[in-house]
Amino acid sequence: MEHKKVSRYLIAAGILAALVGGVVFFVFVPFEAVLCRALYPEWAHLFWPGLALTWIIAGLYMFAMADYFRICGRIGKDQSFCMENARGLHRIAWLLIAAGGVILATALACFLGNVGNFGFTLMLLAVAVASAAMGVLAWGLGKLLARAVRLKEENDLTV
Repeated sequence: MEHKKVSRYLIAAGILAALVGGVVFFVFVPFEAVLCRALYPEWAHLFWPGLALTWIIAGLYMFAMADYFRICGRIGKDQSFCMENARGLHRIAWLLIAAGGVILATALACFLGNVGNFGFTLMLLAVAVASAAMGVLAWGLGKLLARAVRLKEENDLTV
């Protein structure tokens, strides 16, 4: 019964994260982009490419969240130690690392193109590092879970 309670908490946290992410990616960033386009008309040509990059990053995070919710569902069914969860964590890892790479490339392009200010570039770098770090953490947890699954399968075969 404890696994259902844990699953509910994880799903609630995931829903909260998804809602915050949705507001950031689909309300806050477009609002700020419109504001920046009005304040800096010399960079208006970057409006749609910037939003496209933002939505690509949002898509990568959404696919990671989908895997997260599948893992939470299996935890609720008391299937925590299964290879599907380990593979899901590996997919999440690669998606987060890819998002971090896209953000890093964006920060580099902004820095080299002298777009925005240094604080904006620094913020992008911080988000890229955080995304990649969480990806590495998910990758490590996936490896640990895969090892635990193998040990569990060996124990299940022992009488």
